[in-house]
Amino acid sequence: MFEDWREGEGYVLLERMEGNVPGYLSYSVEEGEVVCVFLSVEEAEEFYAHWRARIPGEGWGAVRLDDGELMKVLGNFDLVSVSPRPEPGLAEYLYTVEDFANTLR
Repeated sequence: MFEDWREGEGYVLLERMEGNVPGYLSYSVEEGEVVCVFLSVEEAEEFYAHWRARIPGEGWGAVRLDDGELMKVLGNFDLVSVSPRPEPGLAEYLYTVEDFANTLR
């Protein structure tokens, strides 16, 4: 399912350093913490350009992670939003980290 969406070598996240620790664009919902995962650098940058006024902090940038790096990051989250749309009101589908991670193995 997810592997059909991939365009490059690994997924892309929006990252910024919080001291010496990278932080990733995420948000909270009733079910837990959601990490935003993009299919391309362009898609991540477009999302950031649309929402930058509402995304706290400075220094955000798109980073492509290989599957091993992404698995480590996913351990800090409950849900995954693949390719969140920048337009408000569009349906967004959330996947459990376990379901998403199973496609990476």
